[in-house]
Amino acid sequence: MDLVGAWWLVEWRIAHAGGRISHPFGRDATGLLCYTHDGHMSATVTRAARPPLPGSAAGQAAVQARAEAFASFFCCAGRYEVRDGQVAHDVEMALDPAAAGTTQIHELNFDDDRLILAAAEGGRWHTLIWRRA
Repeated sequence: MDLVGAWWLVEWRIAHAGGRISHPFGRDATGLLCYTHDGHMSATVTRAARPPLPGSAAGQAAVQARAEAFASFFCCAGRYEVRDGQVAHDVEMALDPAAAGTTQIHELNFDDDRLILAAAEGGRWHTLIWRRA
């Protein structure tokens, strides 16, 4: 199956040591992953039903709301390359500045109209399942 195109998030789950499963943005998270013919990618994932930010006059509540908005949203963009059953995302920009300049390697699998990306991180196993848009 061809990787190029747009993909909607079905599930992002993390398997922890001991068998516990978590969903970093909730079971109802939404996301869009795009791959272009010329080797660019963009990924966005968000928690569902995020509240709007309060106006700047809200003081400390506005600061806390912005922190929650940051914590409930993920995005990155850059280039990608398929290599031996894996996809490498060379992250050029991201919401989290620490991710910029990194290369994220994911196992790459297809199941009918679904794209499954999986990777180990810090003793946990991330699985992201996407369906073609």
